[in-house]
Amino acid sequence: MSLESPGLNSGLFIFPDMFWQRYREDYMPTEAKAGVIEELKTYMEGCTIAISTDYSGLNVSDMNLLRTTLRNKDITYKVVKNTLFKRAADESDRPELKELVDQNTGIIFGYGDEQIPAKIISEFIKETGSELTINAGVIGTQILSAEELDQLAKLPGKDELVAKLIGQLHGQLAGLVFVLNSPISGFARVLNGPVTGLTNVLNARAQQN
Repeated sequence: MSLESPGLNSGLFIFPDMFWQRYREDYMPTEAKAGVIEELKTYMEGCTIAISTDYSGLNVSDMNLLRTTLRNKDITYKVVKNTLFKRAADESDRPELKELVDQNTGIIFGYGDEQIPAKIISEFIKETGSELTINAGVIGTQILSAEELDQLAKLPGKDELVAKLIGQLHGQLAGLVFVLNSPISGFARVLNGPVTGLTNVLNARAQQN
């Protein structure tokens, strides 16, 4: 029986993308495995956050949607073979990444703001009702649990924090302008009051004389 690539019916089976990828990696020549390891090393060396997921409950349509959503933010989703991933982690001096792999592992490699991948994957699961599950994550050398990643996703984003800061500064500046303007006008009234009073006193004394 021959095995065909995803989307091509062998007569008995239709293999999803992720299964076919792992099948090819199991039986690929040594040179090809070396190429996969080098590719993984490239992802690892530049990433600021890596998130491990279990894709076993994910259908092909949702997988494609997930990859497209992440790709639009310059984030990579890679279905990995555990042995090759661990070798790449060792060769990249990122041994902590080896803690991420388990059965049916797909890794999200994020670059830049560490929170963005966590937010995207959390929102994706909620909006699609996907059975994709988050296992763990790594930021730097710190291993994060699924619960900690969920907390990270719920924090205000950088843009939101900047917007709030600008709003607060705007409010404070408006208050400062009000404070500066109010004393000036009040000060003018205060000054004007005694001057007017003094003028009246002098006029009254002049009339008495």
